[in-house]
Amino acid sequence: MKALVAVASKHGATLEMGRHLGDALAECGVEATVCPADQVTSLRNFDFVVLGTAVYANKMLPQMTALCYRFSDHLAHRPVYLFCSGPVDAAHPETVPMPMDARDLVRRVGVRGAKTFGGRLSFDLLRPTERALMRMVGARAGDYRDWDTVEDWARWVAEDAASATRTS
Repeated sequence: MKALVAVASKHGATLEMGRHLGDALAECGVEATVCPADQVTSLRNFDFVVLGTAVYANKMLPQMTALCYRFSDHLAHRPVYLFCSGPVDAAHPETVPMPMDARDLVRRVGVRGAKTFGGRLSFDLLRPTERALMRMVGARAGDYRDWDTVEDWARWVAEDAASATRTS
């Protein structure tokens, strides 16, 4: 099976998570191609798609939104999975609601599985206005990504996609 892992990442942490997820899919026998969302030119050669986006101001990044609109017909005809990265300093990121635009995407293309992971916040990578906003809301710098959870989800995605492609 072949998978596309398309990722919208602002400062690289979500893309790094997408690469880790792609490696975990490969360990399950999936040929995974990982690339930035704005570089996707076709979905034709992929059996399933994993979309990953950083979340800022409770919204998916514009590159992910653009990819979803550009390929909405193709996404509707194959298994699609979505992960969001962004809640930082959350003890249980899975309890953080997905942004409204991500929930809309889940409904519109029939996403088979969606997951929210903790993100990474490095003040050194932020523009001054972003840094001020993060301090204003009390965000703390740190890496809140749980690699074991990412790998577990990748294994689930590989199993579910294999099942979905067998029955279609």
